[in-house]
Amino acid sequence: MNQRPARKTQFKPNRRRRLFKWLTIILIFLALGCTAGLLIPGLNRSRNASVKLSSPLKIVQKVVSNGSSSTDSNTQLQEAWKPTLQQADGHVAIAVYSNQTKKTYMASNAANHSYRMASTVKVSILVGLLMKQGTLNSSEQANAQAMIENSSNTAASALFVELGEKSGLQETFDKLGMTDSTAHEEWGLSTTTPSDQLKLLNAIFYSSNLLSTTQQSYVRNLMRNVESDQQWGISAGSTNFYLKNGWLDRDDGWIINSIGYIPGNNGASDSYTTAVYTDDNSSMQNGENTIEKLAKSTSKILNK
Repeated sequence: MNQRPARKTQFKPNRRRRLFKWLTIILIFLALGCTAGLLIPGLNRSRNASVKLSSPLKIVQKVVSNGSSSTDSNTQLQEAWKPTLQQADGHVAIAVYSNQTKKTYMASNAANHSYRMASTVKVSILVGLLMKQGTLNSSEQANAQAMIENSSNTAASALFVELGEKSGLQETFDKLGMTDSTAHEEWGLSTTTPSDQLKLLNAIFYSSNLLSTTQQSYVRNLMRNVESDQQWGISAGSTNFYLKNGWLDRDDGWIINSIGYIPGNNGASDSYTTAVYTDDNSSMQNGENTIEKLAKSTSKILNK
């Protein structure tokens, strides 16, 4: 007896309609879920972008301790410096070493930025020559005085050759531990950071195994007697100072720098060394104003 082939299961029309309805609902929910998954990350990116654009200029702040645990000076300095760093029309960085707290304080509106040294490199040229030769002859002394006190470029170029030009200047940086400074064949375009400059300044104004006391006194005397029209920069807010400034007009803006030492009201105990470097300034005056605002803020806190 032949068996009837098994019937394929069939759905009645009303069941088919109900299944179609549920399948449609499920597909709609799936579509909405995929669309949401695509849109939400985009909204998050847009929200984050708007926050980034409206955020204030980021100020990089740092304090390096050399033994003291006090943070009062750092807090005061960072708060005092912050408005000037935010309002500056170019890149700015400052570093200060306090002999009283044995700390180095730093702040910048441009993280990891290197600055062209302009005429502040002349102090490195002089120190390098002293470390190389021990003493200077009469011609070199005349050039050293003109280079530091009058910022003579001709004198600087002559001593740069005596030092060994680019390689001699780089050797000077290396001996001083200035690991973020790079010599350039055009001495004024050598690059550095303010914190590196403190290594140079501290070798001049505090105890050093690289310079004798006689050599230190020689450099100090020249930095104390810069001509009157160059007595601006880190000297602002102080009546007693040693300094060397640098300025250079470039296509991308003015480079204005100032380095030096402020003895303090109680002698060496509350003295400090400081370096301020700027570039991309819209004018020389703007760069000077920025440095002097930072200098006055520093003096009010460390020279109380």
